[in-house]
Amino acid sequence: MKKGEGCFSYQVKSANFEIPIYYYLPDKLYAKTEVLFAMHGEKRNAQDYRNDWRNIYNSNSSVQANFILLVPQFEQKWFPKATGYNLGKMFTEDLKILNPRNQWAFTEIENIFAFVKRTTKVNAKKYYLYGHSAGAQFVHRMVIFMRYTHIQKAVAAEAGSYTIPDEHKEYPCGLKKLIGEPLTSVDLKTTFTTPMTIILGTKDNKALSPEHDSYGCDTQQGSNRLARGEYFYNHVKSIAHNIKSDFNWTLKEVTATHIVANTNPPIEDPMLVSCAALEFFPKLTEVNCK
Repeated sequence: MKKGEGCFSYQVKSANFEIPIYYYLPDKLYAKTEVLFAMHGEKRNAQDYRNDWRNIYNSNSSVQANFILLVPQFEQKWFPKATGYNLGKMFTEDLKILNPRNQWAFTEIENIFAFVKRTTKVNAKKYYLYGHSAGAQFVHRMVIFMRYTHIQKAVAAEAGSYTIPDEHKEYPCGLKKLIGEPLTSVDLKTTFTTPMTIILGTKDNKALSPEHDSYGCDTQQGSNRLARGEYFYNHVKSIAHNIKSDFNWTLKEVTATHIVANTNPPIEDPMLVSCAALEFFPKLTEVNCK
């Protein structure tokens, strides 16, 4: 990895293919240099997400924000459709067979983190994890289903579908598995104590198109992204209360939309990136979130 922005290929340990990693490496690395993953949306346009987060450096000095930015590109060939990416490749496409944990897309984040630490010799013990849209689906499910991670804090912005850790709701909208192999066990107290912020755009109150209802239970969560996010957060907060668990999740609603209109390819609203950056680096002085 060279200083500045670039892309390298990470060799997947469990298979014979590589994951492109778009990155930004600051000019100087310090003992306290941090690591941040940004997870792309359904377009799999990792380079655009790298560029969006690159803007955080444009208005802030390295003293204010010094982090290695990593944006893995989970290509359709190896992580097909929503099952392969949004759901973390936990199951085969028909949701019947549970894949070995070392083949999960979630696991690759942990592997890439270890690889980058070795390569750059940074001392980061944990990493920040951000996801937008399909990436937000990936992020919150990783927090739920990966029992042991090095996540310092997660931010899931503008997901269109959620898995509620409720054994009475059908997977992938809940933990009740009706077909095929059962889900891996979930440690809810670990899940709820992992710091995570759900960011929702108050302008995203228009009904989603049918293509966003991948699963029969999606419509039960609401007709738009704002309603679905509120439904999800309120339900998990209630679950945490019922099991008497600490709850380190928060909900933040900001004046943002899902994507910027009339852009090709579509890009996320910069307000979402700014608000997520402040969740990770609250001392940033020139980042606007409202």
